[in-house]
Formats: sequence, C-alpha cells, structure tokens
Amino acid sequence: MFVRFSKQKSLQLTAAFLSCTALLYLFHCLASSPGKGTAYRHRNHDTANKQVLTEVDSSLLERLGIQQSFEFRRYCLKPKKQKDLRRQGLVNISRELSTAASTDFLEASVVAEKLPPCTINIDIDVPSFHTTATKDTQNLLLGIATKLSRLEGSLIEMQRWLSQTSARLVVLVVDVSDLENEREMVSNLYATAAKLTIDMVLHPYLDTGDSEGLKNFGLAGPLHEEVQKLQEVKWIGVIDDDTFFVSLSQMVAKLNTFDHKLPLYLGQLSEGFTRVSKEGFKAWGGGGIFLSVPLLNELVDHFEECKSLDVGFGDILWRDCIHHVTSPTVKLTLLEGLNQMDFWGDPSGWYEAGHDPILTVHHWKSWHFHPIPTAHLVTDVAGPDSFLQRYLFAKDSSVLTNGYSFVHYPDGVPDLSLVEATMAEDVGIERSPSWKEFHVSMGRTRPAMRVGVEKQSWLFCHALTDGDGNVRQFYLRKNIDGNGTNSLIEIDWIA
Repeated sequence: MFVRFSKQKSLQLTAAFLSCTALLYLFHCLASSPGKGTAYRHRNHDTANKQVLTEVDSSLLERLGIQQSFEFRRYCLKPKKQKDLRRQGLVNISRELSTAASTDFLEASVVAEKLPPCTINIDIDVPSFHTTATKDTQNLLLGIATKLSRLEGSLIEMQRWLSQTSARLVVLVVDVSDLENEREMVSNLYATAAKLTIDMVLHPYLDTGDSEGLKNFGLAGPLHEEVQKLQEVKWIGVIDDDTFFVSLSQMVAKLNTFDHKLPLYLGQLSEGFTRVSKEGFKAWGGGGIFLSVPLLNELVDHFEECKSLDVGFGDILWRDCIHHVTSPTVKLTLLEGLNQMDFWGDPSGWYEAGHDPILTVHHWKSWHFHPIPTAHLVTDVAGPDSFLQRYLFAKDSSVLTNGYSFVHYPDGVPDLSLVEATMAEDVGIERSPSWKEFHVSMGRTRPAMRVGVEKQSWLFCHALTDGDGNVRQFYLRKNIDGNGTNSLIEIDWIA
C-alpha cells in the first residue's frame, strides 16, 4: 500500500549537486555521492559522528531529487542472528509485506520533519556474524598500484571493509618517482589513512613511463619488502583500487582453507567467454589475484627476467611470470566468489542473481555505477552475508536484493534460479549476449524482462545510520505515471 505526499521545494538545484548525481546514478537514481562523514562512515567511530549520520528527512528527499508529490512506503526488517544458518541463493519470507506497510497520511509540512514510521517489524533470520574484524586478517597483505590523485577517494571507499582490520595495504604510487616531491599530499594521505584506521604504506614507482602491466607487476618488490616485516602474513592479495571486499574476514577464512606453505596462485576468470578466449586462463585483477608467500618469493627472484614478458596488462604478466619461472608449473586455482564483473549496460541481472558466495565486487564505479560502499552499510546491522542477499516475499510477488533493488513482478515471480541476461558482453555493445557468453560463469540465463511492464524496479539510492544503529535504506523508482511522479520505498534494518 502506498502513501502519497506533497513537497513544495524549489526546482533549482546547485550545479555541484547536479554534477554528482549525473555521474553516480545513471539508472533511475538521483542521489548524490555520500560524503566523507556520512554513509561511508565505519561502524565503530565515536559517538559524535552519530549526529552526522542522522539526516533530516526533508534534506534526504532533496538529496534523492524528489521535489513534488511522490508515493512512499516503509518496511522495518529486524535481523535475527542464527548460529547454524549460512548464506542462501534465495530466502523465502512467509510474512506478507502489505500487512507491514505504513498507512499514515501526512501533510507536506509534517513530511518536511519526518517520514511516517513503521507499524510492524518483520523478523529476518541472518547468519551469525561478528561486528569487528577477526585478528586473522593479519594473514593477508594487500597491494594496489594506483595514481596519487585517486588514492584519497579510494581510501574513503575502502574503509567500509579495510578499516580496523589487521591487514596492511601496500600502495605503489605509479605516477610519482619520489614521494618527497609530493610531501604535503603524501602526509595528508597518511593522515587520512590513520583517521580511517587503515594500516597503509606508500611506495614510489621509479619509471613512471612504464606500461600499466609493468606498474602492476611492480608491486612484487614492495609486497616482498613488507612480508619481511610482517611474520604473520600467509597470503598476498593484488587488487585494483576499486576492488571491494564484502568481508575481509571471510576472504581470509576462505584463503586459510588452503596450505599457505605451498606455492599457490588463486583467483577467478572474467565472466565473459569472449574475454577469456582473448586473454587466456588467468586470475583477473579486479576480482583479486592471491598468492602464497612462497610463490611471491619465487617471482621476486625472477623479477627482471619476467619484465620482458609484458604485453601491457598486469594480471597477464603475473600469470605469465608464474608460468615462466615455476617448475612444476603453478596453475591457477579458481576461487569462487571473486567477481571481475566484466560486462556492460544494465548490471541488474548479475546483482539480482543471488550469488553465493560473494567475496569481491568490481567495476561498480566505472563500467557501471552503483554506490557499493553505501549499500554495504546494512552489513553493520545484518552481517556480511545479508549484502545482496535475495529475500522473496512470494505473497507479494516481490524480491528484495539487499542493497541493490526491490522488484515487484506483476505477472508472477520468474524462475529466480536463472540469471536474467540484462548485460552486454563488453563496452559499447548494446545487443544481448549470445547464449554461451556467460554460460560458464552464470549458467543458463533467461531473457531480460521489460522494465515497468514485466518487472517494476526500485533501485537502491542511499542509506544512512541513525543514532540508534538502525540502517535506513532508500529504493527509488522514477516517473511511475509518465508525469514525473516518483515512488520511494524505505527499508529500515532495526538493530
């Protein structure tokens, strides 16, 4: 059931607001990027930040670009930790959503102060989780090769999964040959990392004119140097600056199922058949390349001779060096849950597929745009296994993909065991992929559904934490009647 409101606001937005929304929300969403002190804030910062995290609802509506009458409903979900429960591809909820929707009607002046509250909480079972990272994260040393100008923004995003862990981040600054020449900026970056409780160390790159492949492979030396200082390290992770871990603790736990004393090379292929056929069998860098310390040592011993193998891509050079110097050849061990996300166009089919497990997400601010760090906020109250978890409300023919979308199917729920083929195989390609393009990574797919006809989609736009630790999520569906009327669903996860 919907509640209709009116909101009399100026139709003019500032140029800065418009530029942010145009960049970050290309599909149905006008929410601007969360700032450093809002939704990216880590769960354990001091009490003073709670005031920052609580927004007046009138400001929120303006942030979402809602400036006229709109439809609104609100649901409250209360996660219940279950010790023996694990993540599932689809969770069936017997409760009927329509019985839990708000039915209050408010005048516009009242809406400016607060949206109507929930009347009923719906209990949702979630796997048990710890609210802080385990000390085992000290077993993992991470490395990225990036430009100095990109690093601050990346750190702010990384704090969602890296803050207050024991994993060190080694950054090879590929556009700076002498850090002393950028002393002020480097000092500010170290201060930012300290404020975000991220253990970071910067290394310069001497030949800034090298290829991207050589720069990425150049991490081998700094990583090896740091390993000598950190005796607890068992695994090396080479990632991109937009690789996002759903849970670093779960990542380390997965790695620790292997014998770190052996030379091991772990990762995952790209999703598309075309890319794999062109670039070969390798660990794709955006999903994450993971090496045991013995293998890293061997690569460093042969570093100079491996440089001649460069063809321009870092993950290819890591692979080719491993194949060139190891005997017997260390082959790639596929690690399920690492996601390169090499596809173009509408990514909803992948996000709404109910993947299990999900360890990493990539390309979320380049090949497509989705505010992953903000969407990840729900894990503070419902745990990492709740992120992108699908909840089926069968009586309402609706599915919540937590942190991505709320979808209603007017003609009944489709076969949710099949991935909806909404995406194209590569940049600039608009046609539907061939049946075999994603067959290995996603299995047999089903055709894309007509948005607004066969599926009505509310896309995640924003989230915030209130002073009591509850997470408020907002899902927006634009122009539902052809006259510019928006529809907003708020889903509150109750601590």
